[in-house]
Amino acid sequence: MSHESALASIRESYGRVVYSHKTQEKAVERLNGRIRLVKWGNLGLLVLTFGGVLNAVFAGGPVRNLLTVVVSALALGLAIYRLSFNPEQEILEHRKTANKLWRLREEFANLIGDIKDGVLPDEEIRRRRDDLTAQLTQVYADAPPTTPKDYARARAALGIEEEMTFSKEEIDRFLPAELRDISSQP
Repeated sequence: MSHESALASIRESYGRVVYSHKTQEKAVERLNGRIRLVKWGNLGLLVLTFGGVLNAVFAGGPVRNLLTVVVSALALGLAIYRLSFNPEQEILEHRKTANKLWRLREEFANLIGDIKDGVLPDEEIRRRRDDLTAQLTQVYADAPPTTPKDYARARAALGIEEEMTFSKEEIDRFLPAELRDISSQP
C-alpha cells in the first residue's frame, strides 16, 4: 500500500469519525431536551394534582375529583417512564462514546499530519492505522444507538453551521504568538 492509498483510507476513516462524534453529541442534545420536557411536564402535573387534591378537600365535586385522578395518573405514568427508561444513563453513554470518538478523531488527524510530513515509514503507517481501526471498532461496538434525526442534525452542524471549522485567523487567536502561523499574519 502506498502512502497515497493509506492516506486516502485514513482520511475516509477520519471523516466517518468526525460524523460519528458529532452524531453522538447531537444525541446528547436531543435527550437533554427530552429530559427537560419530561421534568417540566412532571412538575406541571404534580402542581395540578396538588391543586386538585386541595380542591377536592375543600370544594370537591365528581368532575373535579375525576380530573384530579386523571392528572395524578398522568404524573404517575411520567414518573414511571423516567424510572423505567433512565434517559440520564443513556446521555452518559452517548457522552462517553463522544469522548472516545473525539480522542480517536484527534489521533487520526495527527496520523494524517505525520503522513503528510513524511516522517513515518510504510510499516508504521499501517500499524497505526490498524490499531486505530481496532480501537474504533470497539467504540462502535459499545456505542449506544443514535437516530436518523441525530445524524441529520450532525450533518447540518458540520456542513451548514460549520461547527468543526476554524479559519487560520481564528486558530491563531487561540494560540500564543510563538505558535501562530506566520503566513496568515498581515
